[in-house]
Amino acid sequence: MKTPHYEFIDEAFLQLSFAIKLWNFLDAHPIDKSLFDVALTIQDAGNCVCLSEGEFHTYQDIQIASENNISIAFGATAITLWEAIREHSSISTSQLEPGVSPRDAIAALAYMIRCCFAHGTAVPTWSIHAKKYRVQYCIGQKIIDLSSITDGRIFDYQSIGGYETLWLLKAEAVRHGLL
Repeated sequence: MKTPHYEFIDEAFLQLSFAIKLWNFLDAHPIDKSLFDVALTIQDAGNCVCLSEGEFHTYQDIQIASENNISIAFGATAITLWEAIREHSSISTSQLEPGVSPRDAIAALAYMIRCCFAHGTAVPTWSIHAKKYRVQYCIGQKIIDLSSITDGRIFDYQSIGGYETLWLLKAEAVRHGLL
């Protein structure tokens, strides 16, 4: 039997916290690039990966990688959140009416954020094909307006009110019985 996503939701959010804290730490406390960017071989049964020394040419390359790590973790968390909501509550996208109920708004916004990352991992982009998703979402005390988001627009965290909106979505999903 497949393990449901909601069993990993806390782990996904912890990974996102780690990515943000790592980025902040590397910014506030620069590490010695020569100690970090070393040749490394990782080997286990049947697998071997070799990483070269000097892959990061500058310290800024390390900082950019840590910023990209936030995006990767954010996307994975958004995907996990939607899948957990879908599996736990048996909601499908065809059932969602985000302008009708707070419960549907929570699930629909999680789905919309998930779509940005699921279809554009390197450069997450908005792709809102169904008109029903082009609404203002009231999540807790926060208003997120997707009514004028254009398809193909690169995702930015401010369009959803910042990183913290994902945590708010999780809390509201729990409060409304979606998780």
